[in-house]
Amino acid sequence: MKINRVLAIHDLCSFGRCSLTAAIPVLSAMGHQVCPFPTALYSNNLTYGKFFNKDVTPFMENYMKTWEELGLSFDAIYSGFLANAQQAAVVASAIDRFGSDKPVIVDPAMGDGGKLYPVFDDSMVDAMRALVSKATLITPNYTEACFLADLPYSSEPPTNDQLEALCDKLIDMGPSAVVLTSVPYDDQHIRIVSQEKSQLFPESYVVERLPLATCGTGDIFTSALVGYHLKGKDLNQCVQGAADFVSYVIQMTLDSGRDPREGVVLEGCLWKLLMPATKNCTTCTAR
Repeated sequence: MKINRVLAIHDLCSFGRCSLTAAIPVLSAMGHQVCPFPTALYSNNLTYGKFFNKDVTPFMENYMKTWEELGLSFDAIYSGFLANAQQAAVVASAIDRFGSDKPVIVDPAMGDGGKLYPVFDDSMVDAMRALVSKATLITPNYTEACFLADLPYSSEPPTNDQLEALCDKLIDMGPSAVVLTSVPYDDQHIRIVSQEKSQLFPESYVVERLPLATCGTGDIFTSALVGYHLKGKDLNQCVQGAADFVSYVIQMTLDSGRDPREGVVLEGCLWKLLMPATKNCTTCTAR
């Protein structure tokens, strides 16, 4: 059995399940090897309101040089949260050096709810626009998609024509496929929209809006999407499988009553990635 080797370019957050601490267990559970390439070290995620972090940009070039000297290679590249706008050029270099003819997935993590994250400014938007041009697949949330396309954000549900124009504009930037998450739909649901370059119109998948606000759900979604993509599933199957898994772990976390700042409870739910049709696991530790 082939084990795909994924270069995962994300921050490493010690407390709170997000970025690398989301990507590693999800992709590993799906049978892929995760090679972490940290962009920054965080004491905890941003939902706590206070954190210590260390930008590791100065070390990233030496990582890549060493891999080249050792003749190491990867089957896919998957990038997420970057420490600063300048790191986009480092990720672009990694794609040039290790991503030839390989799937390159960019999650342009930089904002939500119509705003950039407080650690970023407009320079990150410009940097992400350059980076997504090198991707084969991008997975922005609706806020990030609007920033990338330089279109106004609204919390009101977009029309089908607006979504089509947004997806077309993003694909024109370079990627061959786009998946938009957290698209407003109604008070009880959110929408996930996907489109490939060969499609005339976007596809939609509607999921229940669950009352949990925390870091990492987008990382878990994209990690599962990457895992399914590397197993050869088509884009719609990838979207539905990843979305259903995220909905499942959010519900398990709500049922557990745990502090939402810790992120969703992955540990007892990873089996669901291998047996998605099974409803319950008697040994699930999330409860």
